[in-house]
Amino acid sequence: MTLGFEMILHATATYVAGADTKAFPSPISETEVYNLGGVVLSQLQVAIILISIGLMALLFAFFKFTRLGIAMMATSQNEAAAKIMGIKVKRIHSLTWGLASVLGAVTGALIAPITLLDPNMMITPLLKAFAAAVLGGMTSLPGAAVGGWILGIVENLVGGYFSPEFKSSVAFLVIVIVLCIRPSGLLARHRKKKV
Repeated sequence: MTLGFEMILHATATYVAGADTKAFPSPISETEVYNLGGVVLSQLQVAIILISIGLMALLFAFFKFTRLGIAMMATSQNEAAAKIMGIKVKRIHSLTWGLASVLGAVTGALIAPITLLDPNMMITPLLKAFAAAVLGGMTSLPGAAVGGWILGIVENLVGGYFSPEFKSSVAFLVIVIVLCIRPSGLLARHRKKKV
């Protein structure tokens, strides 16, 4: 169902905006650069890093310290038990979709100046984000961040030492290896269920 809905959204975006690529004006300079200990980053890249770290910290605090965040985590782990504890599951689902939409919009706005706008622009970041979450652990926010960091390093090493053409296949390879060795991810706790 999710893939079907994604195809409907993709087709709608293509119909409304067209399939041609368009430039997205960046609110932050792409030409002004900073040299941070031998690492050269543009002002846009620094802004993306800082905004991403800020959002990760806010999400971590939200899920760890707020009643709503804890209710979302409880609902994702066991919907029936959450209902019994008095959590309004339908409202939580709606709020979760809303939060995901806001995060998706921010991500798209950060990535669009780097790439070109077209209906397929988020497919590669989506695949890499999924691979990072699988690598770090689907239930661990710090794990997903560490997984993204490891995946980025491995991808660039493969691109540098072998060929840039292999960079996109590294995410698939990471998903397969992690699911075979440690299905819960590197930092997620594996919960055993007695049946």
